[in-house]
Amino acid sequence: METLDSPVFEVKQDSQWHKDTVFRNQKRKEFFKELSEKYLTDNGFAFYHEGHFGIYGHSKDYETYKDELTKNPDKNGIHTFKKRSKYHKIFKEMLEGFEDKYSPFKAHDVFGTNNMKASQWLGDRWFWSVKDKSQVVGDEVEPLDYKDYLKVVMEHVEE
Repeated sequence: METLDSPVFEVKQDSQWHKDTVFRNQKRKEFFKELSEKYLTDNGFAFYHEGHFGIYGHSKDYETYKDELTKNPDKNGIHTFKKRSKYHKIFKEMLEGFEDKYSPFKAHDVFGTNNMKASQWLGDRWFWSVKDKSQVVGDEVEPLDYKDYLKVVMEHVEE
């Protein structure tokens, strides 16, 4: 396991950002579990958001759904589901709701634009490493002494 560099901040577990992210991650796991059990054989599914998803062209799942997919892949090799496809409707309904609260720019708002180095989940705790701690704003995160962070890492290494 790699560690983050100093300075390290922890997203407070009682913050709305932490709660929304945990909720989103749980819903995403449930979605992919259901998807794998009912519809996929090769983990070929990919999605960007609840309105844009499809199947990788190189997967076995592509052969299963090719009539329901666009003919040409996007730049990442994903053939998206046609809007009129019954699977587009099924998967879109499964995805609805858990992306609503998510803002991909939240980290930039809190830590500063392009100031984040990396993030790490250790159990239910969420840590971020930043370049410049003076750019960090808001009350959803708190600075963490690097030694305290390393203690948390060691607890998870032993598990």
